Amino acid sequence: MSAVFNNGQKDGLTAGSGDLRALRKRLWLRSSMLVCSILVFALAAAWVASAFSARDANNVALQNVMTDSLNRGSLMEAYEGAKPDVPQAFAGLIESSKEEAGDWKPTATAPDTYYSLSGPVQSPFSLAVFEGGSMAFLVPPHNVISGDGDPLYGAFNWCESALEELTNIALSNRADAGKRPKPQYIKVHGMTWKCATEIAVTSPRYSKDATGDSGVSLYSDGRLEGYEKDGYLAARVYAFVDITSSVIYLRRMAMFLAAVGVVGCAVLVLVCRRIIDRALVPVAESQARQREFLIKASHELKTPMASLSSNLDALVANSAETVASQERWTKNMREDIDELADRTCRLLDLVADPERGDSKA
Repeated sequence: MSAVFNNGQKDGLTAGSGDLRALRKRLWLRSSMLVCSILVFALAAAWVASAFSARDANNVALQNVMTDSLNRGSLMEAYEGAKPDVPQAFAGLIESSKEEAGDWKPTATAPDTYYSLSGPVQSPFSLAVFEGGSMAFLVPPHNVISGDGDPLYGAFNWCESALEELTNIALSNRADAGKRPKPQYIKVHGMTWKCATEIAVTSPRYSKDATGDSGVSLYSDGRLEGYEKDGYLAARVYAFVDITSSVIYLRRMAMFLAAVGVVGCAVLVLVCRRIIDRALVPVAESQARQREFLIKASHELKTPMASLSSNLDALVANSAETVASQERWTKNMREDIDELADRTCRLLDLVADPERGDSKA
């Protein structure tokens, strides 16, 4: 009987220890996943907020270019100097700037002190494309290198060929787009530009002293065809803003936040493990006290139970005798039962109040 009790005690200890280890692992994994998910979400939210801020700033810059395009001069003046393609329009722009500047001389610059602007920062510009296909710059592009650029500048070559490629891509994409397309994001020569379009229409016959209807009406289909027959001058204005610095900034920020996320998750996992270990100390101590109680109960109850079993065997062996003749065995059994009851009460006292139980023991 004592052997059966010991085997049950051993199995219980093993199961209890395994349950505690499983509980520790489960709490550690779940808490680590929770805090790491919160960290990743917070870092991702910070990046998204930065991306939205950069987008809004670029949209404001595009709107400023659009406004500046119509404030710099009328479409009629631009139409008079319009050219059939971008290179000729840019060449005409240079010639007109020479005439306005008077004694104009070519100038070039090169950095003399190292500093980083996180990529090239080129000036925004706008291009008006009229109904017949001719075009003219409303807001001129600046810092454009002549020809195909200088390899000394690396991948960021803001040159005439890059200007031509950028505008041709924008015109082609817009021609293949729908009625009201989204802004374009175009990559050329290591730069990223954002382009938006707007239709501008003016009435050449307008006069402050004119009578009758001399206003302007717009078609809802977004097409330029048809304005000329109505006596209007129409153009689709393309506004370009260089967002290379924003793209580089967001890319670097993403890499930095990813590194912070990896390091932060590793630290949080270790912190969670330490916190879980400290939180489970009382549980481990409770299990240790339970094991100690079971061991003590086994030793306390084993002796009277063994004596009771021996007296019972003696009674069975002398079953032919009367009860009165076996008084000594029944008396021993009574004493064993009383001792078993007394030890059981002391064990119960030990469970209820370990200090009082130890003093009685």
